[in-house]
Amino acid sequence: MNKFKILIFAGIFGVSIWYLIVSNHQSVQVAEARYGGIRDSGTGNVRVHATSSYELRSQSQAFVSQVASLPMTKPIKVDANQTLLQLATDDLDRQLEGLLLEEKQFAQRLEVGSVLALQLKVEEKDLNALEKQFDLGHGALFELERKRNQVERLRAQVELENLDSEHFMQNMAFRKQSLAAELHKRKILSPIDGVFSSSLAYPGKMVFPGNPVGSVHSHDKIFEVSLSEEDCERLAEGMPAAISLFSSRGTILPARVDALASSVNPESGMRKIYLSSKEGNNVPVGSSGRAEIIIKESNETLIVPAHALLGDYVLVERNGKIEHRKVTIGSRNLKTVEILNGLNPKDRVVVETPHLFKSGDRITPSLVRFKD
Repeated sequence: MNKFKILIFAGIFGVSIWYLIVSNHQSVQVAEARYGGIRDSGTGNVRVHATSSYELRSQSQAFVSQVASLPMTKPIKVDANQTLLQLATDDLDRQLEGLLLEEKQFAQRLEVGSVLALQLKVEEKDLNALEKQFDLGHGALFELERKRNQVERLRAQVELENLDSEHFMQNMAFRKQSLAAELHKRKILSPIDGVFSSSLAYPGKMVFPGNPVGSVHSHDKIFEVSLSEEDCERLAEGMPAAISLFSSRGTILPARVDALASSVNPESGMRKIYLSSKEGNNVPVGSSGRAEIIIKESNETLIVPAHALLGDYVLVERNGKIEHRKVTIGSRNLKTVEILNGLNPKDRVVVETPHLFKSGDRITPSLVRFKD
């Protein structure tokens, strides 16, 4: 009877120990290595810039009379040479009226004619008569010389009068050109076809020379990507790329590499890559996100989730027990890694916090499937 009780007690104790051991096994997600497609790519952060950007500044001092878009309103599309901001021109309009009046009055005086010119014609006729009489032996020489001097003075006065008229016309043309230039400054035009993205002025506001009044961006955008120096070594112009912006999650913009910066930031070790996208012209300037530059694509190759890697090792689960396995890595991206050696299809690797385990640890595997 005592032996029977001891056996029962030992059985219960063994079951309890087994239950404690099993219950202490952590449930961990694992995934099976399988064949699939993978893109070998470099990824980095994206910042969107316009290919052309202009900060508009006032060149004159005046009150604003009209604007194409008020502050704090949505951006608008504009054409090159479209008026974006008009400053008041009342003072300049009055100056122009005054100039035109001066020009009209001067033209009227010219139409009436010159008194000096008329007097010169009369004196020249008298001089011709005196010279003929003198040639015939009549008249005194001093009378002839006096008349000649008088005619010369009148000719000089008429020449000066003509110069004054010419100078007046030149000065008038210069004043009109200066006034036209000042009127032009009172009108701020769009330098390009693009988007009037921000307005800083409103009707009635006084602006001064040099004050910013808004900005215009081109429709075309360029996507600046920051990549590690190591990733950039494998890149070249013309490579395909894909852009995902935080402002439009789920939308992937196809792109291509246009240029690689000629220098690397020595502090961060990052290099700038510039992408273009025909479908990205409507993206707001300043948007951010992630970009993937596709170096090559492989199909039907052995892959595992990228977060299963620990350097060049993975944790393989077999019968609830973990073992470290060294692997040879091929292509990789943010989601998956190509395994060239070290794993077989159907091998199950730990994909949940693999850095927390060591060889020999026991786990309760929970199988999950991953996407390419």
